[in-house]
Amino acid sequence: MIIARKKQLMLCVGLAIAIGLDTAVQLCWKAAVPLSGSPLTILAGTAENPLFAAAAVLMICQLLNWMTVLSVADVSLAQPITAMGYITVAIASFYLWHETLTPLQVGGIALILFGVLLVSRTHRPQAGGMPSSQAS
Repeated sequence: MIIARKKQLMLCVGLAIAIGLDTAVQLCWKAAVPLSGSPLTILAGTAENPLFAAAAVLMICQLLNWMTVLSVADVSLAQPITAMGYITVAIASFYLWHETLTPLQVGGIALILFGVLLVSRTHRPQAGGMPSSQAS
């Protein structure tokens, strides 16, 4: 019982970190890209921006966190929940860069929330361990 609660807590924390890291990566990418120029100029300007390096470091952290999440959860449960990152990115972009949130986008956000709610409430048996292709 205690082990199950510990795994559940690890999953919740890991998924929250995954959503936060994904949001941070996307915001760093957006902030690192120059607003105009030729594709080559944009590429060079992005590579020179320290936020580009920050995005790369955050991606490594994201990978490490994702491995931890997948050690305690089925990918069919964990991955759909990370769709919450679409919502956090949209909201952060609205506040940081005054990007528009149309009624259609708000409706999409509501659908994502509803979908994540449905996926999270689905009863699943415990993960069976390694995929059969990796079993020895």
